[in-house]
Amino acid sequence: MSLLSDPARALSEYVSHASVSADSTFATGVSSAREFAVSRLKELGFAVEVVETPIHPVVLGTRGDPSWPHLVIYGHYDVQPPDPLDLWDSPAFETEIRNGRLYGRGAADNKGPQIVHMAALARVFEKHPDLPLRITYLIEGEEEIGSPSFNGFLNDHKEKLDGDMVLVSDTGSPSPEQLVITTGLRGLTALEVKVIGPKQDLHSGVHGGPLLNPLQALAEICASLHDSDGAVNVPGFYDSVQDPEDWERDELKKMPLTENQYAEFLGIDHFYPPKGFSPLESLRFAPTLEFNGMGGGYQGEGSKTVIPSEAFVKITCRLVPNQTADEITSLVKETIESRCPPQVRVEVKVTGGGDPYVVIPPGKPGADLDSPALLKKAFAAAENRIEEAFGTHPIYLREGGSIPIIGDLKRVVGLDSLLIGLFTNEDNLHAPNESFHLGIMDKAIDAFEKLFLDLADR
Repeated sequence: MSLLSDPARALSEYVSHASVSADSTFATGVSSAREFAVSRLKELGFAVEVVETPIHPVVLGTRGDPSWPHLVIYGHYDVQPPDPLDLWDSPAFETEIRNGRLYGRGAADNKGPQIVHMAALARVFEKHPDLPLRITYLIEGEEEIGSPSFNGFLNDHKEKLDGDMVLVSDTGSPSPEQLVITTGLRGLTALEVKVIGPKQDLHSGVHGGPLLNPLQALAEICASLHDSDGAVNVPGFYDSVQDPEDWERDELKKMPLTENQYAEFLGIDHFYPPKGFSPLESLRFAPTLEFNGMGGGYQGEGSKTVIPSEAFVKITCRLVPNQTADEITSLVKETIESRCPPQVRVEVKVTGGGDPYVVIPPGKPGADLDSPALLKKAFAAAENRIEEAFGTHPIYLREGGSIPIIGDLKRVVGLDSLLIGLFTNEDNLHAPNESFHLGIMDKAIDAFEKLFLDLADR
């Protein structure tokens, strides 16, 4: 019996492979997770190729006649680091089911959704082994580190992805009862900034006074990057921003989440959105500049009276249509360099990026009338099958997060994506106690089983 006939057990085994792509000490887990994905695809009858890249290989699986409609399914087998380990209620890579959720790193991002697709296909192929739908599986191992090898892979293998559309379930929904079909993803640019002062750490009593502390200089630079109203204070940052359409704002109003509920979930008393956006609008439609980590000097217990020789900050910007990663990276880099005090020097390193992505659903103003028939069929079928399985009509919303390779697939191969969100805020992506809602899993498998049948050219 196929492991996919028991989806929760399959997910538990998949999660047990500690596939942290950012940390080389997890190399064995990365490799074994990849082999798990390969084995499941072979069980489903796919011909599988493992394509080497400079870091972690890409899994390519193909099944079906080249003359059939061609669906590409995307996922990633790598996961975020589990730290801080002491905040987990159960070990990060030893799964545990509590209150209808399966806990473990990668359960929701992205191993659970992958098992949903595979389990649905297992049901379909058992009943319809000759289903006339060509499917190419694309499962990468570098999504959590920005997919640095993906563009090279695309350029070398784009003919294998010459299909009609991409199916992705690496986005979110507001609740287990209300799914979202994601119509856009924010782009991303990532930078590391280092402010450098004296040649070594100095005694703050012996040397304090005549020189500018790099920590102070860094704090001044960071503080200058936002206005008092929360807007990003980088010249030209908003020049290319495309306002959301009226229908997008109307869809957002259908969200079963109030601002008060969201504040309670976050554990905050007040929001701080940029001018012109409500808190919930800013999640979907506004660009950002965020500080993801900063430091310098002594970090241990107690006191060590030093002036550090350098300080650092890690910055990411989330981008919206029609911003580009290259443009915003250049603007932010130039602004930081221009605001660096002359008493210290600054180094800005670009560590990743990707452009935003938007697809307009068929029937909405501005939709591409020439998009492939399979994509149009997929949107219509997804609406129906989600409503049947979950009891509510899906909402069309942009996503706050970023999956840069979705834009790359559009740019290089010309493929648009149907993105169906299968995780929720309560799943704690990238945080301790990540989990996947097994109720969503069961209903989604039912919905995708019928969706795959709908897409076949029968």
